[in-house]
Amino acid sequence: MKKTVRALVALAVLLAAASARAGTQGRVTGKITDSAGKPVEGVTITITTTAIRNFKMTTQSKKDGSYGFIVNDATIRYDLKFEKDGYAGVGIDKKKFSTSEITVVDQKMLKPSEVPAGEGVPAAAAAPSTNDLAALDYNAAVDLLNAGNKDGAEAKLLEAVGKNPDLPQAWQALAAISYEKKNWAKALEYGQKAVDLDPTMTQLYGMLTDSAEKSGDKKAAAEWRKKYDEANPDSPELIYNKGIEAYNKGKMKDAEASLTKAVEAKPDFALAHFWLGMSQFSLNKKAESKEHLQKYLELDPNGKEAATAKEILPLLK
Repeated sequence: MKKTVRALVALAVLLAAASARAGTQGRVTGKITDSAGKPVEGVTITITTTAIRNFKMTTQSKKDGSYGFIVNDATIRYDLKFEKDGYAGVGIDKKKFSTSEITVVDQKMLKPSEVPAGEGVPAAAAAPSTNDLAALDYNAAVDLLNAGNKDGAEAKLLEAVGKNPDLPQAWQALAAISYEKKNWAKALEYGQKAVDLDPTMTQLYGMLTDSAEKSGDKKAAAEWRKKYDEANPDSPELIYNKGIEAYNKGKMKDAEASLTKAVEAKPDFALAHFWLGMSQFSLNKKAESKEHLQKYLELDPNGKEAATAKEILPLLK
């Protein structure tokens, strides 16, 4: 039996950017005081990290000197800078935040005259830049995504890229949201911008392939599929496709070998079990064929190949 099977595409839709992983958030709070212990309002706290490209956000202390912020990946270290006009700037390098409880980072600000000789000079506070504001919008969007508010997150992400178009994580998240909404054109547009800015975002290729196919753009689908295959040479889906190609050419031993690898890599890959069973049926391996056809029906009892599997199984006694 020879049958053309449409290639599968692995889709890992990322609804939060790379840094927004469940269970890794870090919540930080603190109080800023002067040398007399009085609260200092309006101190700009800048948070950066060398681990995430283009990451930068700012917040300011309130009237009581308190401040707070959330980072969406507390598994990495961050640099903090405290600045206010009339005070000496203070920096904290490579700070680690807790993922299980609120991290408290209190800070004392000294006036230039209070700084011991040789320990630094005052740093003038700078107003948040457009890129800083974009980073804040991006992080707010991630928080909204984590809370399940995709529409709100989408609006914030659009604000972020409006202020700073060079945020690949924001474009990536926009592409994923558009894909979920079945807005294939926007998914392709946003995904293209993400990978243009950060070519390492190969995890988007599967989603972009599927978006192009569903939009009817066969040329774009073929281009994205090629990129996906090149980036995922050992994926169960690609191995499966090789098995189907061999099956359609009548090369049953090659089909069996590839499809065996596919189900080993992904045991719940229903169609791979079906076609592995069919290739073994052609090789007169009745016991093995029966095992995989039964596994297919177990995984997908109402699947499109269920009738064929039920037709073949009585012949494998």
